Amino acid sequence: MAQVARLAVLTFVFLCAAPATRDAAAQYFGRNKVEYSNFDFRVLATEHFDVYHYPDEAESARLAAQLAERCYSRLSTLLGHKLTGRQPLILYGSQPEFQQTNVVSGILGDGIGGVTDSAKRRITMPFAPTLGETDRILGHELAHAFQFDMVRHGGGSLTWPLWAVEGMAQYLSRGSTDVETEAWLRDAVLHDLLPDSHTTAARRFSPYRFGHAFWAYLAGRFGDKIVVDVLKLRRGGSIARRLQRLTGERLQGLYEDFLASARAHYGTPDDAAGDGRNPEEAVPAPGGAALVQQERGGRMQLGPAISPDGRRVVFFSERDRVSIDLFEADAQTGRILRKLATTTDSLRIESLQAIRSAGAWSHDGSRFGFSAIDRGRPSLVIVDMADPDERQEVRLPKTGQILSPAWSPEGRAIAFSLLRGGITDLYLYDLEARELRQLTNDPFADLHPAWSPDGRQIAFATERFTSQLDPLELGQPGLALLDVASGEVRELEVFEGARHVNPQWSAGGEALYFIADPGGISHVYRLDLATNRAVQLSNEPGGVGGLAETSPALSSAQDTDALALTIYRKGRYEVRVYRDEDTREAAPARAFTTGGMPPAARTDTLVASAITSTAAPAPAVPVATRPYRPDLSLEAIGQPYLSSGGGPLGSYVRGGGSLLFGDLLGERKLLTAFQVGSRLRDFAFAVRFLNQEQRLNWGLLAELEPGLRRLPSRTMTEVEDQPALHSRNDYLVRMQARVGAMLAYPLNRSQRLELIAGVRHARFSREVRARTISLKTGRTLEELRYTEPGGEPATMGELAVAFVGDSAVYAPTGPILGGRYRFEVAPSAGGLSYTRVLADYRRYMMPAKPYTIATRLLHLGQYGRDAHDPRLVPTFLGSRYFVRGYSWSDLRCEWDAAGRCTSFDDLLGSRLFVANLEVRAPLLGLLSRDLTYGVLPLEGFVFADSGLVWSRGRDGSQPMTRRIVNSIGAGVRINAGGMPLEFAVIR
Repeated sequence: MAQVARLAVLTFVFLCAAPATRDAAAQYFGRNKVEYSNFDFRVLATEHFDVYHYPDEAESARLAAQLAERCYSRLSTLLGHKLTGRQPLILYGSQPEFQQTNVVSGILGDGIGGVTDSAKRRITMPFAPTLGETDRILGHELAHAFQFDMVRHGGGSLTWPLWAVEGMAQYLSRGSTDVETEAWLRDAVLHDLLPDSHTTAARRFSPYRFGHAFWAYLAGRFGDKIVVDVLKLRRGGSIARRLQRLTGERLQGLYEDFLASARAHYGTPDDAAGDGRNPEEAVPAPGGAALVQQERGGRMQLGPAISPDGRRVVFFSERDRVSIDLFEADAQTGRILRKLATTTDSLRIESLQAIRSAGAWSHDGSRFGFSAIDRGRPSLVIVDMADPDERQEVRLPKTGQILSPAWSPEGRAIAFSLLRGGITDLYLYDLEARELRQLTNDPFADLHPAWSPDGRQIAFATERFTSQLDPLELGQPGLALLDVASGEVRELEVFEGARHVNPQWSAGGEALYFIADPGGISHVYRLDLATNRAVQLSNEPGGVGGLAETSPALSSAQDTDALALTIYRKGRYEVRVYRDEDTREAAPARAFTTGGMPPAARTDTLVASAITSTAAPAPAVPVATRPYRPDLSLEAIGQPYLSSGGGPLGSYVRGGGSLLFGDLLGERKLLTAFQVGSRLRDFAFAVRFLNQEQRLNWGLLAELEPGLRRLPSRTMTEVEDQPALHSRNDYLVRMQARVGAMLAYPLNRSQRLELIAGVRHARFSREVRARTISLKTGRTLEELRYTEPGGEPATMGELAVAFVGDSAVYAPTGPILGGRYRFEVAPSAGGLSYTRVLADYRRYMMPAKPYTIATRLLHLGQYGRDAHDPRLVPTFLGSRYFVRGYSWSDLRCEWDAAGRCTSFDDLLGSRLFVANLEVRAPLLGLLSRDLTYGVLPLEGFVFADSGLVWSRGRDGSQPMTRRIVNSIGAGVRINAGGMPLEFAVIR
């Protein structure tokens, strides 16, 4: 995945921020990226790479360095380009460890297999479960590095659409023969899913799948050199313009040709059945029901696990459109029985491992076990199926990733694959003795364990018989049997050169079911162990499989020989249930076209030849490593600005900018920002440093910040025996310098503790602009301008303690589930003595899809000796952030005898309480009763706001005043390309 770096804003929640300027963005709330492990990175330097790794993955890092050098040689030769400088490669031993990286800001999902950023051209990635997958992901990310470097050399920047960037990287790393992308394209053609417009296709489909297929077509038609020419074209502009210059055709025309070629290659929608049957019956002899086929069921049903009696199926699905959760369904009707697990309401479970893993039933059907990530650690969760609230959790002591647990027949032990340090081996956990035992130990991946009915053997998928480390020959996984007592492994030879995964035993133990792709499409097969004869059972154009190459997609019932499998059909992953006796002798309905994407006749095969070539020996890499040094370098330059204008205080000229520095691993950040102007009060600067090397984050701040507040007043008077209006504006100018420090300790991804301390010195002045105007003639009778002290300077020591939580689940237009809160106490002592208290609690509930009820209770107040001191900036209740409909532009000023706008002043105070209620729903989902937002996400809402503000007034001498305001209204909220817009009618 390519990532284009933007200027990061380092966020510090310091006590000295004024209440009126605080908002809900940045780190006021926010999820935490927790570094549960303190990675001790070292650097392995090869000819072209600096490979950053830590001791737990030292062995794997050397192998990855060899793969990287080989991939560099391939791409450099293909593209005729050598990368500028050395290429950073940052490796993590597993997906959960990768999700702790600071190189990439924000929370990384399970589906992100790697990131290449444009700022420092860093490749950051975890090891995949198999060496083959790791090699292909590495090739994909290195292709991004070449893209960034080559386009930059041509005087441009890589601002192409995702399909162009990701699709090209897929083609360069996989070529035109790829089981997953070809299955997607075949399914789309045979079910008539491809639209007539390329822009619609780019929006509707995965940029990886669509982009890969489109580049495979372009390279097949015009030759692989088109990829090189597109990247090397100097100042070529957009991808559409580049392709038109090189081919003479517009992008839409090329897409139409691609459509025609794909339809000629794969056939028509009528061919989906292949033997004259209705396309709805493309899979032969269904013995059960397709699960959750209706559109509201979501697009992904993954990792099925069928119960021993064949009556129930547990699988992962995003049918609720909020997260991928674990559901139990009736195997005959497909009816959802209950939700077994979710991450949306858990403070501990961060992932259910839905992409790479599947759960397993105990052989008596009383318990169900699945893998999870619990606060950064691999965990086995065992659910009592009679009472799902009763569950046992086995949390492993070290980092890694548990994949596809399998229950032993007697129910005492669970076997599983464990990805740790970049190596995937089989392990056995004894539930009674609470002991972990390693079953295999080699560099090759061992996946998908399945116990034989007698408990003596474990069938699994492995790379050990198809791969060699020197030369780097990485074959597809094959099948093997492990003798549990002796540890002896025996190969099962079925289809040469094909990928074999996900073995499952028949009820009697005489056969194995598995998924393989000997013809270029993944089907389910039944292998008779006595005769070694394999029979094909499934026949879908989209094949059988999950989101990743080795995702588990097959499960067998031990008592009935029922099968549950994930098929890709009509652009969706569906779970289906079959009876083995109905499919055992079924012949394939049709041999679907395989062997490569269109066009059928390719101009050249340079990319394919480079990918499949293994003639060269494995590149040598050094043994020595060096410690990592966190040196800072420039990461981004903020957009400089220059502005000028005028106002009541005179004309001005201001300019400024910012610079962001960071180390290679993203553990240290330094932000400098400055502003200069034609007046001294326009000068400002900020220097902020953040250290994220360990779980306990800390930061430092030094800044000079000006502030300005306008207090208007109007009075009627007489001048020279004629009525006049005296208008006065007091501009309170505050110039403050402050230094501070912050500690933040994340308890988990949702909760953290903050400790903030600082010293602030503030100076105050008052600039007065007064004018007296004749009401008869409109002539200015008198005008005054002068400056006077605005109060005694104040130096204060400040401290704040905050407890912050954020478990909100977001839709395109805002939170829809979960909650957020911030409770903070912040005393100040010195020139001003007061304590600021903040309590902000928000809750989002969905009693009926797609309606969300959003509530908030907020109190913000200053207490203590100087709580009402006029030098402190008061809070304005009429801010849209608190109560809508009372902004300055909405108010009609009512002037009191002293000439003050009481309507405005009544909403200023040192303490306030706010209650908000809002009901929101996507407009497109109102009729479908689903969370459907569309291309331009639109959300309708109705609301009621209420607020109470109280204070002693500007000088602190008046008695306490209180004001309650209310508003109701309705409106729409739009997400316009990441920019939130809101339009509302308010009473």
